[in-house]
Amino acid sequence: MSAIAATATPDRARAAKRKGRRDTRMAYLLLLPYIVLLIMFGVFPVAYAFGLSFVDTIENSFYGLANYDFVFNDFRVPAAAINVIWFVVIWVAMTMVGVATLSLMLDTVGRRTATTLRTIYFLPGAVTSSAVVVLWLFLLDPGVSPFQGLLHAAGWTYSIDVVSGLGLASVFALMAFFSASGGWIVVFGGALSSLPTEVLEAARIDGANRFQLATRIKLPMIWRSLVLMGILSFAAGLQLFVEPQLMGLAGPQSAQNDWSLNQMAFQYAFRMGDFGASAALSTMLVSTSIIIALVIVFATRFYKLD
Repeated sequence: MSAIAATATPDRARAAKRKGRRDTRMAYLLLLPYIVLLIMFGVFPVAYAFGLSFVDTIENSFYGLANYDFVFNDFRVPAAAINVIWFVVIWVAMTMVGVATLSLMLDTVGRRTATTLRTIYFLPGAVTSSAVVVLWLFLLDPGVSPFQGLLHAAGWTYSIDVVSGLGLASVFALMAFFSASGGWIVVFGGALSSLPTEVLEAARIDGANRFQLATRIKLPMIWRSLVLMGILSFAAGLQLFVEPQLMGLAGPQSAQNDWSLNQMAFQYAFRMGDFGASAALSTMLVSTSIIIALVIVFATRFYKLD
């Protein structure tokens, strides 16, 4: 019997290794379409922009760091950077607090009700961001807005009054929150539904109420989803373009052509014809996103297995 067991053990080990190799090959096969698209529309454009940032695209000659120097010396760039920082701070804080709160609240109601509400929250995200901006310009106009009573009570008569009162960073953060938060609420719904029921039941037996269950049990168990949302929201916030670009629809007095860094890159490329300077600014934006994302990932030990 011992000889049979000794023979069976290596056989099982070899079978397990073969299964592991098959699973690994299948995983890479499933990842292949994404990897191809990532290289074509992610890695290659970034590498091309990085190379272009050292070229004088007007004279078609090597320019060294002159494009970066030009961007740093443009007085509009620091102002645009401050605008984007304020927007990112407001939007990321609003998104993380708002999405986490709504998701935890939805997890306490019936499944059918929660599914219906998640679908309703998700619908604005299915609309293009340009359409969302136009809708918000309508909502922020005290003359036609369904909230005109509230806007008039705040002393705002025209759209420019609302924008000035709230601040452009806050207005853009509101637009972005209501267009993007629905998708994250769906993601958090999936994360919460996968939590082990025995842990939740044990907490209930120990006397935890709904608030304690949400803040002390559920939230710590889905912290990786929260960190991921923060990283991706930060990266998306740095690329702010559509919202300030379409503010001119509210009138010439509301036009913002160089409010964000992405708008500055657009101005360099398509108004000045200087694609090298545009590539330099775009490269700095990408580098900032990657560096901060890596800092957060390593600081939180995001990929560490529990």
